[in-house]
Amino acid sequence: MTKVIVVFGFLFCSTSYAQKKEIDIKKDQSTPKVSDTLKVGYTYWWPQSGPFIGNCGDRYAFVFLGTIQHIDKPVEDDDRAYTSQKGIIKIDKVLTSRGLKKNTYSKQKFFVSDYFYKQDVKKDDQVLVFCYEYEDNYSIPGGKSMLKIEDSNDPILLSVKRYIQSGQNALELKKDVTLWKNYGLEAEVKQVIECREMRGKD
Repeated sequence: MTKVIVVFGFLFCSTSYAQKKEIDIKKDQSTPKVSDTLKVGYTYWWPQSGPFIGNCGDRYAFVFLGTIQHIDKPVEDDDRAYTSQKGIIKIDKVLTSRGLKKNTYSKQKFFVSDYFYKQDVKKDDQVLVFCYEYEDNYSIPGGKSMLKIEDSNDPILLSVKRYIQSGQNALELKKDVTLWKNYGLEAEVKQVIECREMRGKD
């Protein structure tokens, strides 16, 4: 009789443990942990940077308005082809985003990358950041891909908003050429406008 009770108890405990384990696995699968930080690589070797790369203006993958929270000290490393300097930007407003195979904006609160070396920005500056697609992932080519702005009514921000809302129709930028000249981007703007005009003639 004692043996029967022991065996029954063992089976009961084993079944209870298996059921609990199964519940725990299901719980873990149904509530995946999502980081509050979007990490983006730096394509430092790209020959162009900024909001208008490519002859006709490459499609944006992720563009947002943010506030710089912190910038690390530069890391000099002879094994690297560039000087890494990590920074954190609080994502204030997303202007456009595309879900990619290896990365997707999922309402993360912060943006992190290591392209801050020799960028003329500091903590609490408001910036407009442009990211592109590279190998199914977000990337930022640095340089002019981060523009410092004054506030939410900055003419540059309004110009970018119109450009995005038009489906990146460069003709929307024609009246803003002088404005972009102040950022050293006059030639790039003229190039994407010319490309759009040529396509319209085809």
